Amino acid sequence: MNREFILNILLLVFINLLIKPFFIFGIDLAVQNRIGTDYGLYFALLNLTYIFQILNDFGIQSFNNRYIARYPQLLPKYFPNLLAIKGLLSICYVVLTLLLAWGALGYGDRELPLLLILLFNSILTQLILFLRSNISGLGYYRLDSFLSSLDKLLMLGTCGVLLWAPPPGVPFTIESFALAQTLALLMTAAVVFWLLRQMADFSIWPSWLRNPRAGRPLLLILLRKSFPYAVVILMMFTYARLDGVLLERLLPDGKVHAEVYAGAFRLLDACNMLGFLFASLLLPMFARLLKNPDHAELRSLAWLSFRLLWAGSVTLAAAICFAREDLLHLMMPARASEYRWEVLGVLIWAFVPAGMINIFGTMLTAQERLREMGRIFLAGIALNLTLNLLLIPRMQALGAAAAAVATQAFVALGMVWLCERHFRIWTGWKDFLQIPGFALFVLTADFFVFQYRGAGWAGHFLLALSAGAIGAFLFGMVRLRQVRAFLGVK
Repeated sequence: MNREFILNILLLVFINLLIKPFFIFGIDLAVQNRIGTDYGLYFALLNLTYIFQILNDFGIQSFNNRYIARYPQLLPKYFPNLLAIKGLLSICYVVLTLLLAWGALGYGDRELPLLLILLFNSILTQLILFLRSNISGLGYYRLDSFLSSLDKLLMLGTCGVLLWAPPPGVPFTIESFALAQTLALLMTAAVVFWLLRQMADFSIWPSWLRNPRAGRPLLLILLRKSFPYAVVILMMFTYARLDGVLLERLLPDGKVHAEVYAGAFRLLDACNMLGFLFASLLLPMFARLLKNPDHAELRSLAWLSFRLLWAGSVTLAAAICFAREDLLHLMMPARASEYRWEVLGVLIWAFVPAGMINIFGTMLTAQERLREMGRIFLAGIALNLTLNLLLIPRMQALGAAAAAVATQAFVALGMVWLCERHFRIWTGWKDFLQIPGFALFVLTADFFVFQYRGAGWAGHFLLALSAGAIGAFLFGMVRLRQVRAFLGVK
């Protein structure tokens, strides 16, 4: 399983590095530079779409991925019923979010149409993830890896045309940008659904519509089993996305500060892509390994994935932090400022604990330790809300960034504690000393690398990445015997 994981994570990273950075920095960044403060509104509304994510997903993706991985014969029975449930919940999701935006937050005719488009995009995104959860649950990991970036690949086309070759009479606005994403998501959903139909024979009509009396018990069972996943997902989105909404609402010129925060968050979001890839691949693998009461192989896969992600996250976060001024001048030549790169220098460190959550939180999800995870997430929400209310009025976007890092670190430590409690992941002081030792090595190396004035920022950045690679071998994040075993060399 370790070799299969490495093969697939390499494939996932390769595909996503080919496509997603082009969208993030080639399309999304170009839109922000062209539109300016309106992008702050877009960012705030985008974060608002996550508040009622519990209804948009209801934990169905994680629940389905776990159960189909363990019992693939359940797909024809579960798929139509879960799809219908998603449709009904999506309607509730849209209505409640619009009511919140209009009634409680005071959004009006300018904001609500854009919010409606973003809500529809969110529904399509969750539909695609649900369809893909069936594909990965059936064991088609590599196909799922290819599909993970299909939406962004298509957005390069739809949004790129809008940016650089717009049809006559179509003005470039933030609404048209959102609609271009809608078109790409619709095409992606159609492709993924067609592929799934080639793999499995199933009906799209739920049993509780064909035979209400017989199907109703199954409906209630699925809702009951999905609900804990839904609560966990709601809490995760709440503490991770609350800052963007609070920035825009708490400050008199909130749209300006939200736009600054969005610029830094873009790089964090791009980095977090790596952690999400690990989590999406690990969930069905962890679920299958849990069939074995001896958790030795499970612990081995968890530590392998953690060491790889720790090495990658610390290396990348440190390099971005030290190169933040040059990166922002490159990304936003007309808008770069000390305020922006200070926010980025703090916020990027949220990537490191977020990576830990993606490994150990996925491990706990695979064993359905959702209630205990929920307690940690609830405490994280309280901490995040308190810190944001205290820090945003005093420090603006910098305060939101500090609150994000503190919250992610708190939640990550909680996940590690729960995993030690249930899986006994402790392997001795040697491994645990290697983890901070690697981080200290990278920070020290990067400090001296960026003091050297002989190379440009790109040279500094490459040297910083090289220092991380060297440190990964020195401190056992990547081990030579595992490399040899992977390559088949004795």
